[in-house]
Amino acid sequence: MTSPVYRGPALLLADGLEIPVQAELTGNVPEVGLPGWTGMLESDDTRFSAGTVRFGRLRLPDGWEGGFAVMRRLLGVSTVWVRGNDVEVSPADWPRTTPAPPDAGRKRPATG
Repeated sequence: MTSPVYRGPALLLADGLEIPVQAELTGNVPEVGLPGWTGMLESDDTRFSAGTVRFGRLRLPDGWEGGFAVMRRLLGVSTVWVRGNDVEVSPADWPRTTPAPPDAGRKRPATG
């Protein structure tokens, strides 16, 4: 069994909306049986924190796209927990590398 991980930007597609989110996803790819994934999505977009999204699709930057259902949410909070519900796609196809945070390329001043 492999457990792929993806951390980085994604696009939430639901009810005609396209909402940019930060995703932290963990996959489960067994040798026998169906793959699955769970994770946490965060966004400062008010359409996201309003609590209206219950299911939809998640698109990663490389084009991977999978369906999900919201497992847990706290109203007014910009975080939801999701479970993949699309057996036609696998987390094994997630991008191989997790994108670096936006400030990762900045040079930091020397200390000393």
